[in-house]
Amino acid sequence: MKYIDKKGAPRDYLDWCNANKGLANEDYRCLQNPEKASLHEVLMSEQGDICAYTMRRISASSSHIEHIKPESLCREELRGSDLDYRNLIACHPKEGMVNPFRYGAQEKDNWWAYDGRDFVSPLNQKCEVKFAFNLKGEIAAVGNDNAAKTTIDVLKLDHPSLTEDRKRAIDEFVLGANGDEPLSPRQAAQAITSICSPNNKGRFAEFCVAIRHALVEYVANEEKKAQQRKFAQSQQSKRK
Repeated sequence: MKYIDKKGAPRDYLDWCNANKGLANEDYRCLQNPEKASLHEVLMSEQGDICAYTMRRISASSSHIEHIKPESLCREELRGSDLDYRNLIACHPKEGMVNPFRYGAQEKDNWWAYDGRDFVSPLNQKCEVKFAFNLKGEIAAVGNDNAAKTTIDVLKLDHPSLTEDRKRAIDEFVLGANGDEPLSPRQAAQAITSICSPNNKGRFAEFCVAIRHALVEYVANEEKKAQQRKFAQSQQSKRK
């Protein structure tokens, strides 16, 4: 999961919310284009065009506006609270898919046990250190953190299909597109510090946090191999 730094809602969305405050239309279900499309675009932009839950690459045609706290619960508690920008993110898959997706936002659906206390939000500044990834694309809760384990289960972040997609991205980054151009330990170490930074278009690399974790493991493995080679060479020199 990649931390999302909320920047602020688009002006036309705020104007729409203000214009409908206290009226029957003060309801997310009443929001239409162009304000809804503008909102969607800004959410994707502040997320660097990756899904807030899965870190998959997203676009306007492959994602939807997601309420972290389910919108129906928001409406039950306070009218108009389903429009709170701080509760809105962009997630895979697209809106209106008939068949539920196997992981992510649609898998979470309306889950919100214990008022979300056991859910790690991508708006939590510490969310990136709550989960660990390896070179195989596998995910685990750091330190058996209960909220992280619950979040993995609720979002099915360990789904085999998503794990395979993460591994593909990791392999391509570490080993090259054809698997025959591995990064040097020095290149990998440099990439660790930059992989989670946006590019010049403001986009994050797909699965960037997973790749960063995998790079740390890769560097450690390469250093261990180098030490083993050095030891083997020293032993060979002694025999001579």
